[in-house]
Amino acid sequence: MQLSLAFITLLVVGEIAATTDYQCWNFKSTNDIRDRYLKAVNKLRTDIVNGMVEGKNGKCPAGKNIYKLFWDCLLENEAQKAVDKCDEKVQAPADLAMVIKKLPLDTCNTNPLFKKTVDEWWNVVKGVDVDQTNPPTSSSALQSFAALAHGDATRIGCAQKNCNGNLFMACMVYNK
Repeated sequence: MQLSLAFITLLVVGEIAATTDYQCWNFKSTNDIRDRYLKAVNKLRTDIVNGMVEGKNGKCPAGKNIYKLFWDCLLENEAQKAVDKCDEKVQAPADLAMVIKKLPLDTCNTNPLFKKTVDEWWNVVKGVDVDQTNPPTSSSALQSFAALAHGDATRIGCAQKNCNGNLFMACMVYNK
């Protein structure tokens, strides 16, 4: 009886600790990487709701109706197509917002780079004057922030590729 209880406890705890199985068919990524992107962006979006996003001259206005993003395997495939071109100037499909970045790859462990890059995309807002009555999304300097912060967005998919020692990372967000 105690052995059965211990096994059930291990099974339940193991399920809680495991990452989500997204069942995406892009074998250039893993569920752990998908989880890292998604959790990083959703945590930052929560900061909008709580009025905790800092701009250059103070906090941005708190957001309302900011949806939690869900992972989308089709958007991941679109992001993979973008990074496969190894070019930061690649264009996103018309109905999607995209953020893309090229980093010199100087480590074998790329896991910390996913959250770091999401933070860099987000933190451009810290260098821009904000108006306390209007969301700061119209400036071209805020393109990456606006793509990730857009309240009506509901889905995201990200991908990465090593291009001759440079790591290209991109996220596609729907709707823009």
